[in-house]
This record gives sequence, C-alpha cells and structure tokens, in this order.
Amino acid sequence: MFALDERFEAHDLGDGLRFFSGILPGEYVWDEASFDRAWALHPVDRPSILMHGRPVIIPRWQQAYGADYYFSGQTSNALPVPEMLAPLLEWTRSAIHPDLNGLLLNWYDGPGHYIGEHHDEDKDLVAGTPIVTISFGETRTFRLSRGKGPDRVVRDFTAESGSVFVLPQDTNAVWKHAVPKSTRYTGRRVSVTIRAFTTGADGPRRVNRGPTQARPPGAV
Repeated sequence: MFALDERFEAHDLGDGLRFFSGILPGEYVWDEASFDRAWALHPVDRPSILMHGRPVIIPRWQQAYGADYYFSGQTSNALPVPEMLAPLLEWTRSAIHPDLNGLLLNWYDGPGHYIGEHHDEDKDLVAGTPIVTISFGETRTFRLSRGKGPDRVVRDFTAESGSVFVLPQDTNAVWKHAVPKSTRYTGRRVSVTIRAFTTGADGPRRVNRGPTQARPPGAV
C-alpha cells in the first residue's frame, strides 16, 4: 500500500475506491525549453496495437523508459531513463512510492491525438503500487468512467501542466480512464506515466501474484 501527504487531494469514487490529484512542486515543472527537449524525444513512428485481432496505429506517440511495458498484444521496449526524466522519477519515489521504476511517455499533438477509455495493463506490476501520471503542456481533460448506458458514471479532472494524478490498482481495475478527443485541443501535451514493475532498471522486485486481466491500450 502507499500513503500520500497533504499535497494530494483524495476523491471518493464509492465502493471504497479513491483517486488522488495533486500539483508537481515548482522546481520539477518544465519550462518552455525543457518541454521542447522532452517533445524532441518522441519516436518518429507511432506504434500499432491489436484491436479486434488486427493492427491499428495509435493516435499519439509512445515510448517506455526504465522498464518494458506490455499492452494490447505488443511491448514498448524500454530505453534508458533520460537525464531530464530522472528528477521526476526520484520525486515520485520519495513522495508517492519507493518502488516506482518505469516510465511511459505519451506525446499528444492537436485534436487528432487522444487515448480512449481503458484500464491500464497490470502485468508485472508490484502488488499494491499506484499508477502515477504527470502532465505537461496543453491543458486537457482526464476522464474516469464506470459502467454503461444509464448506469454509466463519469468524473472529469483538469490535467493542466504540472498536474499529478495517482490511480490505485484497485481503482484501475474498476474505473476506466481516458484523455478524450476534442477539436478544441490544438497544442502539444506530454504525459509521463510512472509505474512499479517487478523487473526494471533496478533489477527484480516483488512479484505481483494477483490475477492479471487482458487490457485495452496503454496509459494516459
């Protein structure tokens, strides 16, 4: 399990499930030059995933660092953690959970880039550790959703530059999340999602013995 300090607000989602939001300390927020350096890291090509048995190119760029990330029938093979991302990883380890060791970056550019509703893949995650997402650049909507039809429930949160969202594993198993598509988005956004994998740049960690479910694509 993990505990968060007063920098984070807890949002009650019912059934004992929670979601946490906070703000990155000012010294870790990227200025324009740092954002441009992070933007330059994005791969040339966008990866493809399996959707209904066929490959589909995802509507954003994506790259793992520090630990491989498996989702939707493909693996984002990790590169070494860049020097500019190391302070974010160290801050999340000290402020949120010490086992965090793998980063997944998503780069969004304009109205055509988004991520649909999904549960994050929990394969090889350390049991009880959270999924942390830090946003930089254009402000977008981070949406939690649960259920279908008349039973559907939606909770929207503002993902402005410097926002930190903490999603516990038990909440991820029940609530989907997304960064919805919208024509009002015209700028660039980089999200840094940080997880605790059983094996990563720091070597083997505790094994998650819990059940693993097949998940739709990616991370926000």
